[in-house]
Order: sequence, then structure tokens, then C-alpha cells
Amino acid sequence: MGRGAPAVLEAFKMPIVLLFTLAILALILIRVAPELMRLRIRFFKWLHWTWAARVTEEHFERWVLFFRIFLLGLAVVLFLVGVRSALS
Repeated sequence: MGRGAPAVLEAFKMPIVLLFTLAILALILIRVAPELMRLRIRFFKWLHWTWAARVTEEHFERWVLFFRIFLLGLAVVLFLVGVRSALS
């Protein structure tokens, strides 16, 4: 992982290509976040969890915004870790 990294952490070193691929996947998922939330609502209705579907529908915009911010943060972290791994 870097200079002075414990041997245990060396076992978890991910290939650089995988880090960049996961970052790109997270960026792609930002675009489909509303569709994933609608799928979640349909799944709750299929389970007859009307209370969960109703709560998700009432706060739909906030859930989508939360997931988009989370996925953007994940993409940035993965990209930065990939760059650091490539440079070390």
C-alpha cells in the first residue's frame, strides 16, 4: 500500500484497474439512482410493506439526493485511492 504499511494491509491491496472500474460504475449509478429507488418502492409493495413504500415515496427526492451524494463520494474516494496506488 505504501511505505511502512503493515503486512496485513498488503493482502487487501486491490488492482488499480478494479479501483478505477468501480469508480466509473459508481458514477454511472448516479444517473440511475431514481430508477433504483422506484425499483425499491415496487419491491416494498410486492412484499406488501405499504408503510415502507409510503415512507420512501414521501421522501423520494431526499433518498435520491442522498444516494447520489453517497455514490459521488464513493467514486471520488475510489479514484483517489487508485491514483495513490498507481503513484506509489
